[in-house]
Amino acid sequence: MKWSIPEKVIEEGRECAKEGRVVSWSKNLERRVWYAEVIGSDMLYVELDGTAKEDDVCQCMYWEQHGYCKHTVAVELAMREQRVSRFIPRTELKETDAPKVISPAVVFTKGFERLQEAELRKLIRQTDDLFLTYGIDIVPTSEYHDEQSVLGLHLRIGRRDTPNKTYVVKNMDEFLEAYKQDREIRISTINWKVGATAFNSEDNALIHSMLAMKEQQTLVVNSRSQAKSVIDRRYMILSKQEARELFDHFKHDKAFVIKGFDTQIKRAVIHQGKIPLTVTLSPVGLTDYELTIIDPFIVFLEEYRWLVGTDGFYELTEEQAASYQVLTQMLKRLDKPTIYYTKDQVSSLFSYVLPQLALLCDFELPESLDDEVLRYPLDIKLYFHKEEASLVVRVDFCYGDYVFSNEPKYSTSIGEEGVVLRDKVQEERLLTLLRHYGYGTYAQKYSKTFPNDLERFYFFTREIPTFEKYTTVHLSDDIKALYLTADEHQPKARIIENGSWFDIQFDISSVDETEVNDVLSSLMQNKEYHQLRNGQVLMLDDEAYKETNQMLRLLREDIRLDGNRLEVPTYRSLVLSEAMTQLSDVETSDYFETMVDELTHPEKVEVSLPNKLNATLRDYQLTGFKWFKILSKYHFGGILADDMGLGKTIQTIAYLLSEKEDGELTKPSVIVAPASLLYNWQLELEKFAPSLKSKLIIGGKEERNEQIASLDDVDVAIISYSTLRQDSTEFRKIDCHSVILDEAQMVKNSTTKTFQSISGLKSDRVFALSGTPIENRLEELWSLFKLLMPGFFPPKRRFKQLETTEVATMIKPFVLRRVKKEVLQDLPDKVETDRYSQLTGEQKTVYVAYLKQIQESMSQLNEKDFNKQRMSILAGITRLRQICCHPGLFIDGYTGGSGKMDQALDLIEQAKSNGRRVLLFSQFTGMLSILEDELAKRDVGTFYLRGSTPVKERQKLVERFNRGEKDVFLISLKAGGTGLNLTGADTVILYDLWWNPAVEEQATGRAHRIGQTKKVEVWRLLAEGTIEERMNQLQLEKKALFQKVLHSEDAPELSSMTMDDIKHILAIGDED
Repeated sequence: MKWSIPEKVIEEGRECAKEGRVVSWSKNLERRVWYAEVIGSDMLYVELDGTAKEDDVCQCMYWEQHGYCKHTVAVELAMREQRVSRFIPRTELKETDAPKVISPAVVFTKGFERLQEAELRKLIRQTDDLFLTYGIDIVPTSEYHDEQSVLGLHLRIGRRDTPNKTYVVKNMDEFLEAYKQDREIRISTINWKVGATAFNSEDNALIHSMLAMKEQQTLVVNSRSQAKSVIDRRYMILSKQEARELFDHFKHDKAFVIKGFDTQIKRAVIHQGKIPLTVTLSPVGLTDYELTIIDPFIVFLEEYRWLVGTDGFYELTEEQAASYQVLTQMLKRLDKPTIYYTKDQVSSLFSYVLPQLALLCDFELPESLDDEVLRYPLDIKLYFHKEEASLVVRVDFCYGDYVFSNEPKYSTSIGEEGVVLRDKVQEERLLTLLRHYGYGTYAQKYSKTFPNDLERFYFFTREIPTFEKYTTVHLSDDIKALYLTADEHQPKARIIENGSWFDIQFDISSVDETEVNDVLSSLMQNKEYHQLRNGQVLMLDDEAYKETNQMLRLLREDIRLDGNRLEVPTYRSLVLSEAMTQLSDVETSDYFETMVDELTHPEKVEVSLPNKLNATLRDYQLTGFKWFKILSKYHFGGILADDMGLGKTIQTIAYLLSEKEDGELTKPSVIVAPASLLYNWQLELEKFAPSLKSKLIIGGKEERNEQIASLDDVDVAIISYSTLRQDSTEFRKIDCHSVILDEAQMVKNSTTKTFQSISGLKSDRVFALSGTPIENRLEELWSLFKLLMPGFFPPKRRFKQLETTEVATMIKPFVLRRVKKEVLQDLPDKVETDRYSQLTGEQKTVYVAYLKQIQESMSQLNEKDFNKQRMSILAGITRLRQICCHPGLFIDGYTGGSGKMDQALDLIEQAKSNGRRVLLFSQFTGMLSILEDELAKRDVGTFYLRGSTPVKERQKLVERFNRGEKDVFLISLKAGGTGLNLTGADTVILYDLWWNPAVEEQATGRAHRIGQTKKVEVWRLLAEGTIEERMNQLQLEKKALFQKVLHSEDAPELSSMTMDDIKHILAIGDED
């Protein structure tokens, strides 16, 4: 380890090694280097120099800047831990055996110790020596409240040879416990051997029921009953359900008796419905009445809602129980069960008393009532008016022509015509409602302070509608004038262009233009109303206001209010257009309509292709070119998200050339791409647009500075992401016409220096090229648009709250996405097949051991600990995936084979025999090396592309393969998944799954693209019964997010893997 590496980096490397993030290392004697794999944000490939120079290499950006990093340190420290020296002597002729990596011991459960079975007692015969008698008592629990009594079961025990002599079981719990244990119990100075053999089947059935009741008793019996059962141990207190079940058990037993309150009930019958109360209403004189009620019941059991009578029990409903309890309380206060009602009290009798009695029992009314009582339906009328600062309401209860008002001058005199039967319940309900809304009585009037603001809104929208359910409401004219309905005062809008903004001017009838701003502010606060300065309440609940509010909500991060005007950025034109269609009256400008039409239908726009373009564009590519031109015209940015292989490069070149021929390219444009694609861009520009002057920004720092300083005469500068990061200061000084971000998914993280370098470029237009702008989560789209059009999306916290349907609507004109099957009818089919293999016996043993170790670790973690140890857990999962590929990736000396490798080798030989040519992708370079050796043994020639392959060498390998040299191309998934054209292959093998399906799509797109003439078969290899099956399921969910956000209006959110996700994944492969 070089002495110049800072101590901080060494410490970080030590932590990295401790966390188990160094997943493998292997020796290359010829080059005298160690190849290693380390888990970072992605899988990173490290080369450790085995010579004294110690010139180590890592893929991470930190190494690119400093020439050292924590990952190289971690590899060396991990090797030291295993007593492996990084130094490879020149004299070493063959790779010596390195110390074996100690695998975790396979933990096998020894199993539960067999439970000792108790030796069953051998019964010579069933004795049936004892018998039980039983009964139920009504047991008081309160000296003052008979209704709180409960039902208690008691037992007596005797011997069959002396049936007339029985003894009380004084402790029920002790008896039942002795029965369960088949032991003796002392009852009344006698020892009794109680057990199942001592009783007959009927008695045993009763005891078993009692045992079940005992287990549930604390759940179903209230505390009062429990207290009683403790005081008097002879009883088992019964719940309602238990009593009902026992009654069914006893119904054929003639000896069954219920005792209590000096009464015996021989029939355990439960009646339902009306009860046998005796109710009599008799006239007294001309207008008075006498009510008599006879109650024959012994007691009411409140806990059971049962009335106890001599002929059994009567079960009451909740309403009946409430009425009966009030009835008994009132009767207790009377000397005799007769109540006298005068003429003035008859309405209360009919309103309050008789309806409750009718719930309990049936009774008849005297015929004379029809002549003496006047019956009319009740009609309630409310009259609201304003008196100074008060809101006053007059209440009229109307029965036919008779009116009873709170203001006497409006009431009708009855005289001697009889008694008007008033509905006291409905009248009192209305008066209660008035009190609920704050009306008090003063000088025979109901009134309250005249409501303002929110209270006024509630008055019109809640209070009045509630009154209208029960009454006829009359409002005075001055009150009516205070209520402006939304349907009669809808907003009208006019859109005017103002540079890079649209001005939206609103007008609302009956609202002064100086108050429109306030109305819109209320709307943006989701208020249901707005109170104007003159006191009027304007309702905002109409559909037009709702749609306007929806528009304001979508635009609220960008919107500016100015009087009765809104100012909206032009890039919100489509959202604005859609929202405006909901308004009853909207006026737009030609400029606005043209912009909306062109953004919506770019394919219909008349734009000529550049004259000097050396290519013929397909129809969809012509649409893409027009899309570029339209966005550029309005100074917008966008994402060309076409499927891999559809020609994003040629569409971009056509756009840049057109800008030059139109005289718009007065400043250089910059193409930022991965380093591996720089020369490809230069070749494509020279081939299709030689009139565009292009320059590669490469070489040392001084050389690059000279290249950047001479860009005045250059049309297109081509630079890598890493170089731009290093030269960001110089590029910030340059005014650019357009910035093109190739493979833009590489800058999805807004916190990186690369992202900051790009955001510092000065350009009117920024375009992103990416077949997978969303790889894992929706926030990646937020990051891209922050580069393309700063301010387009709201801040990230607010963005996360948006529905995906909202996001899809916002980005629609600025993301162009086409897939091969839709636009390339002449492109051969791509057939994808999942092929499953079995783990070998030894491979499975290793897998199960590691899986159980990880599962045990996970089971001990809470959410907080999980977040702390996430990297360690992911490292363990990586181990499982390596085992699925080949345990030899990290276990030295492993000889147990790999089911998946055998399958891959067989598939390659079959493909070769059928004249097919293969691309095989794996993220583990160690696996590719193993396959390379195995294929060499079978005389199968291979090319091998890894992360360390130089850029120019990559292009040569691609050209040689496409010319037909060798049959298999082994490619590192991350190193060669983008930017390569390998149409010489017609078979793609994805040896191991990647978390992100977009990476696999990019890999298969190397062969299935324009120029392919054969059907492409894609074989995805999965180890059956392992975590790879759950990974496959996770991929399908991520694909749904990508497709639905870019193509549909109904997209689910997808967050990063949670603790539950990982537990779900680890559930696979758990069984032998």
